[in-house]
Amino acid sequence: MVATRKTPPPPDRLGGRCVAAGARTRRRLEELLGIAETRGRFQLRSAAWLDHALEAGVAVGDREVVIRIERRTADAEGLVSTPGLVVYYRGKDLPAELLDAIRTHAPKRLRDMTLEALEAEVAADPELGAATLAMPPGVDEGERPGALLDTWGGADAYADFFAGGELAREQLDSLDPGALFTFVQHSDCECLHVNPHGIAPIVWLVNHPWDNRIRYGPAAGVRQDLVAAAAEGMMTSDLDEDDVILGHQGKLRRLLAQAERVHRRAGKTLFVSNTCTPVVSGEDVESEVERFRARTGCPLLYLTVTPRSMVNVFEDVLVTRRLAAERKAGAPRPRSVNLIGFREDPALDELRGLLASVDVELRGVLLPDLTLERVDRLPEAACNVFLPNQLWQHLYDQLLCDTRIPHLTPPAPYGLAGTLRWVETIGEHFGLTARRRRALEAAAAGPRARLAELRVEAEGRRLGFVVRADQTYYLTRPAATAGVPLAAMLEELGFGLDVLVHAADDETARRAAEQVRAAFARPERHRLETFDSPAAMARRLAESRADAFLSSHFFDWRITAAGKNLFSLQHFEPGLRGAVRTAERLLGICRTPFYRRFRRYLQRTPEGLRRPPPGGRETP
Repeated sequence: MVATRKTPPPPDRLGGRCVAAGARTRRRLEELLGIAETRGRFQLRSAAWLDHALEAGVAVGDREVVIRIERRTADAEGLVSTPGLVVYYRGKDLPAELLDAIRTHAPKRLRDMTLEALEAEVAADPELGAATLAMPPGVDEGERPGALLDTWGGADAYADFFAGGELAREQLDSLDPGALFTFVQHSDCECLHVNPHGIAPIVWLVNHPWDNRIRYGPAAGVRQDLVAAAAEGMMTSDLDEDDVILGHQGKLRRLLAQAERVHRRAGKTLFVSNTCTPVVSGEDVESEVERFRARTGCPLLYLTVTPRSMVNVFEDVLVTRRLAAERKAGAPRPRSVNLIGFREDPALDELRGLLASVDVELRGVLLPDLTLERVDRLPEAACNVFLPNQLWQHLYDQLLCDTRIPHLTPPAPYGLAGTLRWVETIGEHFGLTARRRRALEAAAAGPRARLAELRVEAEGRRLGFVVRADQTYYLTRPAATAGVPLAAMLEELGFGLDVLVHAADDETARRAAEQVRAAFARPERHRLETFDSPAAMARRLAESRADAFLSSHFFDWRITAAGKNLFSLQHFEPGLRGAVRTAERLLGICRTPFYRRFRRYLQRTPEGLRRPPPGGRETP
């Protein structure tokens, strides 16, 4: 096994880092974006490399607007798009003069630029990382919760149904890197049992989109082999109340010493995880881990509890080892692809067959399954095909860094039209003949007929969404929902849609409504309402004619108290037959009368406490 010891990035590599840039970078950005053409009326105050993107803070009156340049993805939207980059801004509206300058000059000046070229220019800035340099303002500062668990952290948290903060915090649970590491956790033992494990599968509190429990049955949702985990060994410092109150000098050192002995025996990289308890007690875990790394030479990855710490945790595998494999590899197999971001499950078997119908070989699959062998085999394929997934974009950026392997990121294969378009896009990359198109159409004949039958019933049913005004991207950008084009796919299946939007004022509501309606092919079939309080939201939910609403929270009494069923991203499946199964699942949910019939017994107070039903008999 090649050691994956964490090493400093090369001088021109900034991926995963957050560093402020100096005057040279600011002047360069003013030139590239066309801000210099405004002749000083707008000034670029700050610039920084953030993980895998370049951000700039531009003074607009007494406020600062952030302009961000990142790698272009399949459904990227922004002020400017080039073949390799997308430029967008966050904050209030840009003045017309600044907007015109960027739209006029940036497309030409950024046309031949890549993210790697920008990264190299920033890395060469002589002031890079200086402590006196300003950073661009954070994401919508003053507008959004700043806490780690932002799902429940703000005044409008009652309107969050997509659990974006929880999914970001738990994103490593979406991967399966167990074959790579020996896990070492510095924590209290209770933290290991936040999500209890037992002989039977359990229901998690969050409907993780990567969980196959609904798609393929309970057994498919179990990702952890506890017997294998026990044999491999996982170490924890098992902090307790005395450790928190009196301190626990030496406990982490003893844990790391044991980890070193296990590494010498098993040869695996150590995955050291630091949970909340040491943070609360003020322990400097990172310094101790770095001293251990320097003293022992053990290859290790270090993770804290924050989503940001997860950004670069696999860089040595996805960048360093992959680039070494590419350098050693011979010519790739013709007409072959790797699928990146696709699970190995029954849906993948169908996608494999559809690719074969257009004479394309599926060579490898990477993420969420991650092993050294899979990484080493990536260069055997002639093209990498990525599933649009915002949660994994930082991993995709690492796979794309300096790669010689061509790549595609077509819209994900969901729904009949989406699946056919996905296969055709890949086929056209290698050359798609009329005969192969006919073979693909023949494969679609059966699912097409069945979907037509299901659509007859679906056209009499409605499904619903609740979104905050600044989160309409959940309905317009499939990458934000693990590749699932929610609005487009449900329209194709025949469902009418009710969208409830939380908006603080009329102008915010108007903009959000425009964004949502733009995502619909037939907006006249759908209904959009706004609300600005928990009571108004509850009223809108109860009045809606939708049979079910989407929620990423399993026990979501906000929906059940309104007499509605729940669905989530777990109900959606890729592929042609997957589209049929998706329609059948959603119709089954719509037909289920439980919450409609027993709504009276499911009422809650404004604080979320159970409310006894009024007297009298229930009328089904």
